[in-house]
Order: sequence, then structure tokens, then C-alpha cells
Amino acid sequence: MRVRSPIGDLPFTVSRLRRDGRELVVEGELGAWQSEVRVSAGDLPMLARAARVPLLAAAAVAAAAVAWRLR
Repeated sequence: MRVRSPIGDLPFTVSRLRRDGRELVVEGELGAWQSEVRVSAGDLPMLARAARVPLLAAAAVAAAAVAWRLR
């Protein structure tokens, strides 16, 4: 993975995925820094908004495939 930031384009290497209480934690290295990304239920609306277009496109393709099979 890569993270683009004002200081440059940095590689993000995932080393571990775990659960901490009610959060999903992605641990890894961002360039030379040990880093973690924490995702909680409160982040789901933001993630849903960001994924809306790809999800709608996937749903349209799935609906077309079902319609084609039922034809």
C-alpha cells in the first residue's frame, strides 16, 4: 500500500490486523514509522460515503448479472 502525504509518497506495510475492544486495528510501518490505523463503528458512515460509488457500481453489475441469468 502507499500513503500520499505532503511529505511524499510513503509505503505502508501491514504487519498485523487485530481487534482491540470494539475497534479494528491495522498495524504496520509507514515509511520508517511504526503506525496503526484504528477503525470503530463511528467511522462506518465516513467509510460508507467514501465507498458509495464503487458499491453502487458493484450492485449494478450484480443486478445485471442476475437479470441476465433470469432471462
